[in-house]
Amino acid sequence: MQKRIVLRYLLDGAGATLAFLFLTGIHRSEWLLAIGLFALFLGMTNFGQQCPLILSAKHLAYRLKSRRQPPLL
Repeated sequence: MQKRIVLRYLLDGAGATLAFLFLTGIHRSEWLLAIGLFALFLGMTNFGQQCPLILSAKHLAYRLKSRRQPPLL
């Protein structure tokens, strides 16, 4: 439980720092802003735990494998 809270704070801090660097003009890179906003989104929401099947490589591999097989009659 503690690891999740620490990770969310780290994502929030990294996202805020990157967005701040973009807004102050130190680095005018759109990638910096995009990564910062994405890190803020992941830190503020609980997206990874709310949608574990979307982010699960095992689930994606299972779905791709099942599409290749013909349906059973």
